[in-house]
Amino acid sequence: MTIDALRGAARPLPPPYAGGGSERDLSHPPTLFPRGKGASKHTPAVRGIAGRIALLGLVALLAPTLAGCNVAAPPRETTSDTIEARPWVPGERYDYAVSDGRGNVVGQGVLTTTRDGDGLVLEQRYVEANPAAGGAATSDTIVLTVDASTLRPRAGRRETQRRDAAGALRAERTAWRYADLDGVTRLTTQRERDGSAAIERTIVLRAHASDNEASLWAWRALAFAEGYARSYVAADPHEPGQQTVSLRVPRREPMTVPAGTFSTWRVILRSGRAVRTAWVNVDAPHQIVRWDNGDLVFELTKSELPR
Repeated sequence: MTIDALRGAARPLPPPYAGGGSERDLSHPPTLFPRGKGASKHTPAVRGIAGRIALLGLVALLAPTLAGCNVAAPPRETTSDTIEARPWVPGERYDYAVSDGRGNVVGQGVLTTTRDGDGLVLEQRYVEANPAAGGAATSDTIVLTVDASTLRPRAGRRETQRRDAAGALRAERTAWRYADLDGVTRLTTQRERDGSAAIERTIVLRAHASDNEASLWAWRALAFAEGYARSYVAADPHEPGQQTVSLRVPRREPMTVPAGTFSTWRVILRSGRAVRTAWVNVDAPHQIVRWDNGDLVFELTKSELPR
C-alpha cells in the first residue's frame, strides 16, 4: 500500500485489534478528525503520511472544538502536572512500525533521547515505508528541547517533506519557543512552507501545559497504579493551540508487538469526543509499547539503551 492511498479523509477503523484494541467512543467514529460531517473549521487537516504520522500525540488526539456549534461547552476540568518520575534515559532509542487500520505497514518511526546541558533533546523521526517507484519517501522530523527533570518545554522545530500533486517533495518548517514572564507562559510559533515567508503566532498558555510533542515521553512518567486518573493541558505548537486531556489507567494487561510480549499499563486518553490508547511497559524505563491514535497504530520493534 503506497502512502498516497492514505491521502484524503481518514477512514474508520475495523473492530479492535487482536491482542487488545483501544476503548472507543462509539458515538463518534474513531477517525483522525477528517474535515466533513461533524468536523469544525478548527479540525486538523490530514495530508499524507507526513501529516498523519506527525499527528502522533495530541495533534491526533485533539477533538474538534465547539467553535461554530450551538453546543454549550462543558465545565473546564481541573488540570495538574503529570510528571511524577524520570524514567527516560539519555542515549535511549525506540524503533516503531507504523501501520494503518488494516495492518499494512506505512511507515517507520524512531524516538531518541539525548542530553543537552541541563536539558534533554526529544527527537521523533518518521519515514514513509513504501514510496512509489523512483520517488523519494515523505518524512517528518520533530526535535524538542525540554527541562531534563520536568519535561517543561523550551523550544522545538519540525520539518516535513510532503509529496505534492505532481509527486515532488515540498518542505514545510515550523519553529517554536516558550517564554515565561510574570507567571505567564507564552508559546510563539513560526511556520514556513516551501520557502514562503514565515508566519508567526503567539498564544498564552493555561497552567500545567506541556508540549504535545513530548507526550510519548510524558506518558512514561505517570504514577502508575490501577485507577490512576489525571487531566493536563497539551499545547499544540503547530496550529498553535491547547486542549485539556484526561487520562486514566484502568488496568495492567499483556501486549505482544514485534519487539516481544510485555506486561503493560493500559492508558486511556480522552479529549472532547476523542478516545485514544497507549500501552506502557510496566518495567522501567516504561517505554511506549503500543500507541493507537485512532487512525494509525505504532508498535515497538526494537529498544536500545545505553550501556
